[in-house]
Formats: sequence, structure tokens, C-alpha cells
Amino acid sequence: MKQERQVGRLLPWVITLVMVAACGGAASNSPAGSASPGPPSAAPTIAVTPSIAPAPSPAPAESPPPTPTPSPTPAVANFAGRISLAPAARVRFGPGLDLPVIDLAPYGAQERFDAWTTRPEEPPMTDAITGRIEPWSRDWYHLGSGGWVHAGAVVGFPPVGSLATIWARPAVLPPPSAGIVPVSLDLQDQNATCEVASLAMALTAEGISTTEQRLLELVGVDRRAPEVGQRGEILRWGNPSVSFVGSPNGRAADYTGYGVYAPPIAAAATSLGARVIASGTVAPADLYAALVAGHPAVAWVTSDYARGRVATWTAWDGTRVPYSLTEHAVTLIGVTPTLVLVNDPWWGQVWKPRAAFEAAFATFDNMAVVIE
Repeated sequence: MKQERQVGRLLPWVITLVMVAACGGAASNSPAGSASPGPPSAAPTIAVTPSIAPAPSPAPAESPPPTPTPSPTPAVANFAGRISLAPAARVRFGPGLDLPVIDLAPYGAQERFDAWTTRPEEPPMTDAITGRIEPWSRDWYHLGSGGWVHAGAVVGFPPVGSLATIWARPAVLPPPSAGIVPVSLDLQDQNATCEVASLAMALTAEGISTTEQRLLELVGVDRRAPEVGQRGEILRWGNPSVSFVGSPNGRAADYTGYGVYAPPIAAAATSLGARVIASGTVAPADLYAALVAGHPAVAWVTSDYARGRVATWTAWDGTRVPYSLTEHAVTLIGVTPTLVLVNDPWWGQVWKPRAAFEAAFATFDNMAVVIE
């Protein structure tokens, strides 16, 4: 009987422990504040190790969407465009009006572009055709050959769906190597007045308006006919470094009119309020630098833009005068690394290779008058 009573006392706790083990330690999941009853002090202690379910693996974190990285090489399809700004569009080192001009793209030139960008912080430029502010008036197009042209000077658009690239301003910029001075073309009034016509055009860049007749009055005209030798050579004539020689409507080929050189042209410009910054012999490099700085020039060349044959006559005052029967003068208004732009008062506005211009320019010992 004693043994049966002892078993009877232990049996309820054995059943309870078996149930706890079967439930995987469910008592540990009791709500906060509840208490599980413990065995009486007389009951033996039985160690039970509850089974623990493995912790679930953490879900993989979602990857953030990739951030586009600006590429120094714009990934935009090529597109064509035509230069619509006369006489030329400035090609800049970078997309901005504050960037150096490195080249000029002549009006009407067909160009290939490989990228575009926009500069929202810049003042807009009006469109060359409409004259208005357009949606693209802060856009720039990159030439496949290098340099940036403002979109307002181009007829043509990037492909639909392409994106503007991001342009970063470099720490160091190159010096400007090209420039253009806005001077309208005005053809000469008479056969031999190329020099005064060229000066009149150059003066308009400085806000000075005048006429060929007024300039002829300022330089003076020596209308005396020349003395000609038996072989048809000019022996004596006037001094073009003092005044215009011959008739303004004459022709050098038949010795009826010749022209005028730099000193009277410079004096006429000064008398009308212009500042002459160079007169006489001007090296081509200095002439180009003046153009890049915005200063037009009257340059003495030959009418065929080739090195001319030079002879001499004796002026009435005894001065030896070098001359060429192809003597001509033009207004130099633009320069690129390879070309010059001239307002030719006889032929019109023309682009000439630097080499051809410099050959003609050398005929009269690089004679020019530069004004500002």
C-alpha cells in the first residue's frame, strides 16, 4: 500500500512533464504576466530539454535601383544639322557662352553632331531663324569633329528618345584660337575705292557710320596721271602713303586709278573717333590675335589672293613706292585655326585658307590697319 500511494503521488507530475515535452515547451510561450504552476517541494526534480525550432533565415534585402553615372563620352546617336547663323557660328571649347571660341562653323555648312547637353543656369540665346527664345535656346550640340555649337544656330535635332549628357567644366581652359567680328558687307562704290570701302565697314564695328566720299575727302586724292616708260612700266606717280593715287573710279590695269596705303587710312579712322591699335606692318599672328579680341582690320592683299609681283615707281616727292597692279584691300573680320573670313568689297564675303591669305598679305609686307 505504501508503494501504491507513492506512485499515486508521482503519477500526475509525470503526466504533466510528458505533456510539456510533447508540446515543445509551450509554457515558455505563455502570455506576459501569466505564471506556470511549479511542482510541490516534495516532488523530485526532472530535467527536461525543450525542443527549439530553428530561427528563420533573414529575407534578402532589396537592391536599390542603379543610379545613372554621368559618362564623359556621351552615348547619343549621331544626327545631322545645318549651320543657320550667318556668317558663322562660334564653335566653343565647351557648352557655354563663357567658354573659349576654338573654331567657326560657316553659314550653311552641313555638320554631324554626336551629343547634346543643356545649361539651364545660362541665359538663353535666341534662335537664328525665328529670332525668339525657343525650348532649345539653352541647348548645345557637340560636333563630331570637336567643339560645341549652340542649338539656336543649328537646323536639326537629336533623335527622339535620346538624353542630354552632363558636361563637367574642366579646371583648365585653353586660350581662344578663333573669333569673329560682326561686320555687315558693303560693296565698294567705285572701281578703285576698295581701301576706303574696307575702312567704312571696319568702322561700323565701332559704331561709326561714314561714306566712301567722306573718307576720300579725309585721305585726299591725287588725280595726276602717271609717267609711263617705253616698255609700259610706271616711272612716276603719286604717293599712296600720303593720299589716294589716281581716279577713284579708275583702274590699275590701265594706269587710271590705283589706291591708297595704310598711313592715310589710319589717319582717317582716327579723325572719325576710332582708336588705331596697329598700322603698317602687322604680323599675321598679331592680326589674328586682334580678331580674336574683337578688333576688325583693313588688310592689303591681292585681288586674286596669291603672292603678287611687286615693282616700284618714284613718287612726285621722290619716295620709292612699291606697287602691284593686283593691289586690293579687304576688311578682315574672322579667323579660325585654318581659315580667315573677309568682307571683300569687290567679291563679297568669302572664306579663304590662311595660307592663301598670308601669301597675298605678304605682297605688301603685311600691311594692315587694326582699329577698336
